[in-house]
Amino acid sequence: MMQLGPGMYSQRTGPCDECDGKGESIDQSKKCKTCSGKKLQKEKKKMKVEVDKGAPNGEKYTIHGEGDEIPDAEPGDVIVQIRQLPHKTFHRKGADLFIEKEIPLLEALTGVDFIITHLDGRKIRIKNTPGEIIKPDDIKTVEHMGMPFAKKTYTHGNLFIHFKLKFPTQVDAKTIGLITEALGTNGTTSGNNSRKNSGKSRKGSTEESKHADNLGPVDETVEMKTFHEDHKNTHHGGGTRGNDSEEEDDDDHHGHGGQKIGCQSQ
Repeated sequence: MMQLGPGMYSQRTGPCDECDGKGESIDQSKKCKTCSGKKLQKEKKKMKVEVDKGAPNGEKYTIHGEGDEIPDAEPGDVIVQIRQLPHKTFHRKGADLFIEKEIPLLEALTGVDFIITHLDGRKIRIKNTPGEIIKPDDIKTVEHMGMPFAKKTYTHGNLFIHFKLKFPTQVDAKTIGLITEALGTNGTTSGNNSRKNSGKSRKGSTEESKHADNLGPVDETVEMKTFHEDHKNTHHGGGTRGNDSEEEDDDDHHGHGGQKIGCQSQ
């Protein structure tokens, strides 16, 4: 309180000059040289987070009591949020995986047989049904070769393969004649060729065995199926249920003019 004049006084309040309004003071000779008496200091600490198999993008994990600390209060928590990085081969949607495969016209007509390296390092040999023709932008399903279902890691989503055909730039007259002879003028196999092919089943089996040897060792061999809507598992827990399913219109990824497995907006 300060007297300004006869009968006039001024009063003001402010922080204590000794403790700076903190209610306590530390002897300068005993003050910590690391924190300067603030009772806080920064430190680095490594923390281990166990990410569940099949965890969806954006999943959060809480590490209790490992956040910032302040005097006379409980420490906060550390929240770790999963951010999924893009992969050069696989595209994920929920529990399903998608890849794009370019094949020559010959393989589209005679069959595909190739190996992919899965995310876990397994070598998977993939074939189509013998005699099946693959059309431009066809999509095939390889069952149970997708991501593990969240909370149900013993079950997996599916792998979808989107085929792109590579056509020859030109065909000479001799090749045109051979193609016409094999397929017929209307583009379908003639009866004579069908009988010839049926008589070579054992030879085909031998060639199949030789081809498998050329591919090298594999962990599993699977056969593709024709895509159906009920194959989709755009929800990370399986199926297409839930508001957090990753269904979206994805024409750019799956091509135009063929079967579409891009789902409607989320």
